Amino acid sequence: MTTVLRGALLSYKALFTWLNPLGYLSSRIVRPVGMAIAFISLSSYYGAAIGRMLIGSSLLAGAGAVIYGMALSVGNERSYGTLGIWLASPQSKLAAASQRALPHIADGVFGGLWTYLACGLLYGEMPIGVLPFTGLLTLAVLTTAGFGLALSALALVVEDLFIGPNAAELVLMMLTGTLVPYDRLPGFLQPVSDLLPITHIMAAVTDRLSGSGWDTRQLFAEAAVGAGWFVVSSCFMFWTVKRATHRTEPA
Repeated sequence: MTTVLRGALLSYKALFTWLNPLGYLSSRIVRPVGMAIAFISLSSYYGAAIGRMLIGSSLLAGAGAVIYGMALSVGNERSYGTLGIWLASPQSKLAAASQRALPHIADGVFGGLWTYLACGLLYGEMPIGVLPFTGLLTLAVLTTAGFGLALSALALVVEDLFIGPNAAELVLMMLTGTLVPYDRLPGFLQPVSDLLPITHIMAAVTDRLSGSGWDTRQLFAEAAVGAGWFVVSSCFMFWTVKRATHRTEPA
C-alpha cells in the first residue's frame, strides 16, 4: 500500500500540470467557486431553489478535478516526451492509470467540499449537512473516476489533451441533472443521462430536498454506473495501449 501511494504521489508531482501553487489556486480553488456562484446566481434569478444548484455545482467541482487530472496524468507523458518509455515499461498500464487516479480522487473530494462550504457561507444556506454531502461527494468522485479512466485511455491516442476532458465536463454539466433537471432533458437524452456518473446522486438529492428522504436505490445505482464505466474503460485502455504502442514503435 505504501508503494502504491508513493507511486501515485510521484506521478502527481511529475505529471500534473497544475501542481504549481498559483496554477492550483486558480484552477482548483477559485475557478470551481466562481463557476458555482455564476450557476447559483443565474438559477436563483429565474426563481429556482439555491439548494439543489449548490449541491450540483459542488459535485461538478469534484468531478472536474478527477476528469482533468486523470486525463493529464497519462496524457502529459506525451507532452514531456516520456510516453514511449512508459509504454515500454513492464507495469500494467491499467494499474498505473488507476494508481495515478488516487491523488485526483482526493483532490476532487477536497475541491467539491471546499466549493460547497464556501458557497454555503456566501449564500447562507446549507441544504444538507456537511457529513451527508461528503459521503455523496465521495461516491460521485469515485464513480467519475471510472468514467475518467476512459479519458486516460483516450489521452494515449489523441494528441490534444484537453479535447476529452473539456467534452466530458460539458456532458456532465448538461446531462447529469446537476445544472439541468433530469425531467427537463429531451426524452431521447434521458437514457444517456442514466448511464452517466452523478445522475443517480442528483436524483437522490432531488428526492431528499423534496422531503421524501434518501432513496438508497439511487445510490446503489450510482455505484453500479461507476463499476460499469470502470469495466468499459478498462477494455478501452487495453485497446488504446496496443494502438499507442504500435504508433511509437520504430519503423
